Amino acid sequence: MVNRGTSSKPRIAIVGAGVAGLTCAARLIAAGCQPIVFEKSRGLGGRLATRRVGDGFSFDHGAQFVTARSSEFRRFLQAAVGSGAARQWRPKGCDTKNSEAADWLVGVPTMNAFMKPVAAVIDIRLDTQVSAIFRQGAGWYVEQSSARNKEKFDAVVVAVPAPQARDLIVSEPAIVNELARVSIAPCWALMLVFETPFEPGFDAQKSYSNNLAWIARNGSKPGRNSAKDCWVVHASPSWSERHLELDRETVAVKMIELVQAASGTEVEEGRVVDVTIQGQSVSGTLRQPSRCADKSRNVHRFRLW
Repeated sequence: MVNRGTSSKPRIAIVGAGVAGLTCAARLIAAGCQPIVFEKSRGLGGRLATRRVGDGFSFDHGAQFVTARSSEFRRFLQAAVGSGAARQWRPKGCDTKNSEAADWLVGVPTMNAFMKPVAAVIDIRLDTQVSAIFRQGAGWYVEQSSARNKEKFDAVVVAVPAPQARDLIVSEPAIVNELARVSIAPCWALMLVFETPFEPGFDAQKSYSNNLAWIARNGSKPGRNSAKDCWVVHASPSWSERHLELDRETVAVKMIELVQAASGTEVEEGRVVDVTIQGQSVSGTLRQPSRCADKSRNVHRFRLW
């Protein structure tokens, strides 16, 4: 979406401060443009998401690691490793000699850390919700939800998932129609912290079943607080799709049962910190089912924090 104004230095709005948005902004700066990034959340990184909880522990509930397929991105990650912003992750249970796990890198101390040097030279407006983008005269206008004010730009880059982008540019039917063809698979993510260590015999495991996609001990990653036994579980896209309409407490119980089945290890008492999908969340405390509970539903008790 491009319209040049009269300025010699084009102002470019970028919606989304994920890897794509930040990389785009850096390239535009190098090309002599003036990009401004709008990010609705309080942090950078998009899918490089980390949930921080009290007592100093955290969960990387989005992307679990990064790998480089292009030489350019490989050089970028090597520089991040050299600066200490990223380190190699070799979790127990993964054959790092004969698998892609040999190339797994994670940001330190959080997944988005290796993007922070890039972000340091970019004009980024965090905690800023964009409500609409529309063309008027010789420019594009970005409207913010909070103040209902609008800013004029020469071009706009929308670096957010297709459903969100579609809602922002309803004034452009041709673009909306193209975005409507994009389908995004859902993913339920469960975050657990155990009172006593959960020992399934591995720190990370990819699953190719129809139910689970990923199980990992977050504290096994470099730079994380391992004092608490924190785990992240991702359901498979097909399982997430089948259970999309369930309430989150029920999803948590079902995913815990999947973890037990996949690991062959009984889940002891612990705390469900969060269950998320497309921005939904719930917090509470997990306990083993009561002996008198309805065993046909395998009900777990939750106590909200």
